[in-house]
Amino acid sequence: MEIGEHPRKRKAAAAEEEDVYEHEVEGVIPAELIEGSKHGDGSIYRPDEHPLKALPPPRHQGEQHVGCSMMQIFSLKLSKLPRGAAAGRSPIQVYGFMAVRDLLDPLRNYVFNRTREDPFVIHDLRSDAFIYLSGPKRGIYLQCRVLVEYDMRIKRGDDAGEEDDLPLIDGAATSSELTFIHGAITNRIKGDRGARVDIARALLHESVEATVQVWVTDSGSGGGGASGGLDLSITGFVGRIPEEIKIFRGTIGDLCRDVKRFVVAVRLNSVLILHFKVPALGADPVCKFAVTAVAHGCTYRCHELDSSSAIAYRSQSDLVESVLARVMRCELRIHSASVISGEYSCSLICS
Repeated sequence: MEIGEHPRKRKAAAAEEEDVYEHEVEGVIPAELIEGSKHGDGSIYRPDEHPLKALPPPRHQGEQHVGCSMMQIFSLKLSKLPRGAAAGRSPIQVYGFMAVRDLLDPLRNYVFNRTREDPFVIHDLRSDAFIYLSGPKRGIYLQCRVLVEYDMRIKRGDDAGEEDDLPLIDGAATSSELTFIHGAITNRIKGDRGARVDIARALLHESVEATVQVWVTDSGSGGGGASGGLDLSITGFVGRIPEEIKIFRGTIGDLCRDVKRFVVAVRLNSVLILHFKVPALGADPVCKFAVTAVAHGCTYRCHELDSSSAIAYRSQSDLVESVLARVMRCELRIHSASVISGEYSCSLICS
């Protein structure tokens, strides 16, 4: 380092060295941040005062289209806490939002959206640091750059006020449609107080939009009791990409009260696999669904899990009824998939 070197140059050099280390050792790439974009200080408009609100559900179901380039977000991971956050195994309550805006529609397409009264809880940062997704409501069109907008915070506690909460990440970044990487890549978003949030995403060509709904109609105790309080996770896989799509993490009772609806980008003629896991019953999935994107159709099959558990499912508008290891009955509905650009539509069959 030269004598009299400007502090900004030293800071930039240190940041560049850190980025190189993270890319070579941890396999993450710094996100392309938009400088001077903050929600907290008003650099970005406040959502309550702006007419652009949340994106409505897809509008082009059932039409004839062709596949297009889409972005699939697999997961958000809290890789480093901000300064001032309590380390250890204590639960971490995350709230706020992350949304994507693409060329097709400028409205916010929420990937994560939680209020302070209903935060997402990371129970153990060491064993599972993922922030499970809340969306999106439709597929993300990636024929050109998209804007990723975020304002996420950590709740200090029920006794503390909002002004005492810790900022996690705040601002905006862009994701390019130009990439030579086949599969998922991980971008790191850095907060002002040292926080690190990793976002795993992939560009999928000739893709269509699969809309899936899942809910529990019978947990053995009406959503309450021992079985209703069991922890449940739902993850997905698309094509041959090994990364998981973090779809849901909560109790079985949560799915008794609310329908979980999510949208996944699936390449035409490739497979979407859903894994249902109940950690109390072991690490292996208690239920799997393999779904292939095809051009209109419906099939029915029944798979025996064991002597007392069977899965019967149908695609499109028919119900999927499952008995998961005697603790719950789950219904899964898969709607027709359509591309968001108005170019292709297809149905899904279970296989």
